[in-house]
Amino acid sequence: MASAFELVCKHPNTLPNPTAGIDNIKVQKGQSDPFAPDEVEEILATIGKQWGEVFQDYFEFSMFAGLRASDQIALMWEDVDLRLGRVVVRRARVMGQNKERTKTHVEREVELNGRALAVLHRQRARTQAVGKQVFYNPATSRAYVDEQKQLQVWTRSLRTSQVRYRPPKECRDTSVTLALMAGANPVWVANQHGYSVQVMMRGYAKWIPSADKGSNLAAVNQAIGHTSEARKNMI
Repeated sequence: MASAFELVCKHPNTLPNPTAGIDNIKVQKGQSDPFAPDEVEEILATIGKQWGEVFQDYFEFSMFAGLRASDQIALMWEDVDLRLGRVVVRRARVMGQNKERTKTHVEREVELNGRALAVLHRQRARTQAVGKQVFYNPATSRAYVDEQKQLQVWTRSLRTSQVRYRPPKECRDTSVTLALMAGANPVWVANQHGYSVQVMMRGYAKWIPSADKGSNLAAVNQAIGHTSEARKNMI
């Protein structure tokens, strides 16, 4: 007679799954914690003072273009159109490996605001003639392999600044919220950063009213008023 162990080995799918019916614990997703405009300027000034203009420009581009770090270090000059002020995000560099795709597997075109575009004009003089990548590590004079050096610069700079520490990924959230607070269309902001509109509204909706200045409420009140007048005329 076969033992229970032998039966399990021969017929592993005959026994019930002991985890069946047990739901996975939902992990609470942290809220975005972007930097305010004055904090942005404080951080950039500190980085420039401690580490120089090259690292300052790297993080200025992060905050005003809003690329993921893996996309930014993989950005090549062939992806840049300075005349139109645009870049195409189509590749990433992850754990030292180049990948011909982004995290979302979707290529996107990013329209650059003035601050981000100015960084690329400065980078042009530094790196366009020496290699393919836009951003080079000034400590090695080579393209970034990963994000370790940037993290070191970031961490030490925020320690000496007056700004509460948040990780470098909040540069991207800062780009999103600065655009929303300026009154940019949320659909455009979502497309710029490679988000779906659902993700945009779920994660960043609270930053939209600060740019509203009451215009949405005024539009609703105007429509309600017109409806009220129409009803009076019908009576």
